[in-house]
Amino acid sequence: MLTTLARAKSLLGLAEEDISQDALLLISLKAASRAIEDRCRRSFCLLEHIEHCTGLPGPFLSVRQYPIRSVSSIMSDHGGALDPFEIVEETPGLLYRACGWPRGERSIVITYRAGYVLPEQGTEEEPSDLPETLEWACVLLAQHLQRTPGVQSERVGDISVTYSSTPNITDMPAAVEALIAPHIRIL
Repeated sequence: MLTTLARAKSLLGLAEEDISQDALLLISLKAASRAIEDRCRRSFCLLEHIEHCTGLPGPFLSVRQYPIRSVSSIMSDHGGALDPFEIVEETPGLLYRACGWPRGERSIVITYRAGYVLPEQGTEEEPSDLPETLEWACVLLAQHLQRTPGVQSERVGDISVTYSSTPNITDMPAAVEALIAPHIRIL
């Protein structure tokens, strides 16, 4: 999850000792975390990934998950290591190799660790480094899911609410969209 139950309760101003809504909030936070990752087309949890790519012209190669923390290996389909290379710090998800990458039908297999230490995984030695915008977006979306599931439109004057016959979690509030926009992976 992109936040913890305790952090979400704190951000929402809920008393820590009040556990009456914990189960619903926890489910909403899990759903919101998943929806945000789906919308951003990437996982935020720090994990090891094995990715198969086809080389492109030029010295840069893009991977699906970022930020890249480390690369264990980059191998060609022939089993040879593709060294040397660098992680491009300024542009998340890019690897640089001065002599370029093998092109064409050949496959490149990259084994790497990427993502953030999530709030529930953080320790004193390795604290969470998930951007606060993602955590806040998760809390706002969970709150939205609890308050207005399936609401398609609202009107304040003479109060009118229209419910969608098929609620869609991908219809996110504008504030959530704005918070996650910088984290969306471009295809």
